[in-house]
Amino acid sequence: MRQILVYSTQLMETGGIESHLLEFCKQMSGNNILIDLVVLNSQVSPAVEAAYKTYCRGLYLGKNKSATQRLLWLTSIAIKLQLRRYDALYTNGQGESIGVFAGLVRTKGVWVHHHHTSGDKEDQATWGSNYIKTLKKADTIIACSGRNAHAVSLALDRAIDTIPCFSRKISVPDTEAGVPDKIKFGYYGRLIPEKGIDTLCKLSEDRDLKDVEFHIWGEGQQYPASFFQKYPKLHYHGTFTGISGLTATIASINAFLLLSVHPEGLPICLLEAMSAGLPWLATDRGGIPDIACDPYSTRVIAVDSSYEQIKQQVSSFAEDIRQGKISKETQEQLYSEKFSAAALVQRWSDALALN
Repeated sequence: MRQILVYSTQLMETGGIESHLLEFCKQMSGNNILIDLVVLNSQVSPAVEAAYKTYCRGLYLGKNKSATQRLLWLTSIAIKLQLRRYDALYTNGQGESIGVFAGLVRTKGVWVHHHHTSGDKEDQATWGSNYIKTLKKADTIIACSGRNAHAVSLALDRAIDTIPCFSRKISVPDTEAGVPDKIKFGYYGRLIPEKGIDTLCKLSEDRDLKDVEFHIWGEGQQYPASFFQKYPKLHYHGTFTGISGLTATIASINAFLLLSVHPEGLPICLLEAMSAGLPWLATDRGGIPDIACDPYSTRVIAVDSSYEQIKQQVSSFAEDIRQGKISKETQEQLYSEKFSAAALVQRWSDALALN
């Protein structure tokens, strides 16, 4: 029986890396593999916690407020787990505590750290001194895409491996052919300014886009439901739960829109859209260009595009969808070959030396 110790700096209720980590535990557990999960700062719901308990032998979720309390809690958990000799340590996220935790626990196998943001100059500026030590000391560093791996490799002067995050395969029924009255663009995920929420709001009010609808799912302190009342033409739907909610969301829109300036790694939302064959338009951040597989259904625009440039791209995209120029087969095939769970389990097993 092999044992993996998984450590994450934080888990929010929703988010791309949150989705990856749950799928990681789901896909990697079983087949003579046991997983213990430790999270320094957990804000997940009881339902999500119950899901983790399904896949993990041990679940240790820190819910302390202060930094001192968190450090004391983390130390106590590490001491408790020292009696176990883990076959692999998988750490995830970005923070000063990762190296501290790795130094306290005992493993007889490899330490693999997963850096899941872009790795570019902007991202590097957020790395603390202890986190840089983590990136230099871990046996293996995994990035989400080749582009990100190259950026981190240049910064650290060491080899960086590439394995995509886990995502959920979404299947939506084919609908009858026909031109919709309005092309529906949607975004779901964290509601933070870096994800282009304000631009989506502005686009919804633009008279030149009267044949386009904009839909948003998610939550964030800066964007309560009352915020969207100022934009009556924007459709705000709150949050959804589970794969059924995600499937219904993807089935209800014609394209996904990610106008992000965040240091993206390889956004899970785009992988999920790809799995369903949903076309998307996104800004050129992190590993996003790595999954652009054709010029019609997967479109990448400059991150510093002006509002007018974004509007033109959205309008052009909507017109191509209206004219039936978009095909879903290329995306679905690429997802199956490179990003599905079946394709990734072996790669992660190899990286963790579990074979």
